[in-house]
Amino acid sequence: MNNVSLMGRLTRDPEVRYSPNNQLANARFTVAVDRRLSREKRMEAENNNQQTADFISCVAFGRTAEIIGQYFNKGNRIAITGHIQTGSYENQQGQRIYTTDVIVDQFDFVESNNSQPSPVNYQQGYSNNQAYNNNSFSNNNFQNSNDIHKNNDDFGMGDNAVPTDMDELPF
Repeated sequence: MNNVSLMGRLTRDPEVRYSPNNQLANARFTVAVDRRLSREKRMEAENNNQQTADFISCVAFGRTAEIIGQYFNKGNRIAITGHIQTGSYENQQGQRIYTTDVIVDQFDFVESNNSQPSPVNYQQGYSNNQAYNNNSFSNNNFQNSNDIHKNNDDFGMGDNAVPTDMDELPF
């Protein structure tokens, strides 16, 4: 299974380009993802000028690329679900260069435009795979993440019920 989930910050503005043939958009950007380090290890790495984040190259296509290019800028937080794709090419010096990219299948807005964390009911997502996620940005028909769960009352507890005792949990 080739599945990737990332959350981090864009290191620069996304670069959106269109293919000459069919005008398919593609966006390239890099996401800085913090490594899972204990407080002590993080401080030690920072004191030794070692990296505490990984910089992941990402590519989005189609409407997903256009939306990311339009609404995300350097420093914005983004959550991505996708898959890894490797490739290679020959540079101008004749050397074989190997690449690894995350191809974006779905993304979520993690922050609002004013750089404050979004309340849960304002987080929205978009997916290239319409069969997997029926949100359609082109129709301005984003589905609120709370609305998705509201109709799937898996535990039969209603919209606002919260179990207060371990015995009340449905599993």
